[in-house]
Amino acid sequence: MDNSTQLQTIARHLMVQRDSALPKSDLPAGLALKDSEESFAVQKLMIALNDQQVYGWKCLLPLDDGSIILAPLLSKPHALTQTCELYTQNNKARVEPEIAFVFGQDLLATENYSHEQVDAAIAKTHMALELIQNRFSDDYQPTHFEKLADGLFNQGIVIGPEINKADAFDAAQIELTIEQNEHRNTRTGKHPSGLAQAPVYWAVNYLAQLGIDIKAGQVFITGSYCGVIDLDTDSSCVISYAGLGEYSITFTAR
Repeated sequence: MDNSTQLQTIARHLMVQRDSALPKSDLPAGLALKDSEESFAVQKLMIALNDQQVYGWKCLLPLDDGSIILAPLLSKPHALTQTCELYTQNNKARVEPEIAFVFGQDLLATENYSHEQVDAAIAKTHMALELIQNRFSDDYQPTHFEKLADGLFNQGIVIGPEINKADAFDAAQIELTIEQNEHRNTRTGKHPSGLAQAPVYWAVNYLAQLGIDIKAGQVFITGSYCGVIDLDTDSSCVISYAGLGEYSITFTAR
């Protein structure tokens, strides 16, 4: 099997796992990804299998060891409604509280964009939850390149209330409160990249190097303020970012 055929096989395999309640993204014997270039090639093939539909991107600044954190959002974002259906793990909804940046104009992959140009292209900012799903088996140890190709555990996002853009750009830390089943948990969360918009600047230009345009309407999420949170299903939850906004949501299992 030549390399192109291997990457196509991996892409088809990973896409199937996204619609399974019992996913197994573990790569079959004989298949492997040797670097991030191959991971991004698989991502592009998955985008093609998704009818070329990309709803946005998940990103962080590169890690200290040089690892790239960047993956397409292949599922349509959930608008804020009373309930949200998702794949659960151990009967829990796994989420990450974040800020979403919604682009209002295209940025074509023809140049290097300044911070000011990216800022101008961002039309809105929102409270958001990333929906997390580990699609690998518990006893399987995926490489970073496999995680990257598989989408870095993303199964979707919930777009919460709009928040003031200037406040979002200044949100190095957020006092986050989660209330569910008469329990109230408040913590001060810090953004892993310092400021939530910092990964957007990097990602826009990295994607341009890959020949990938940013389209109006696409959403960027850039890292959790407090890691992964496990929430009960079938029970209303109130999520508050102090001074920015709050909303209630109930998760149900797919």
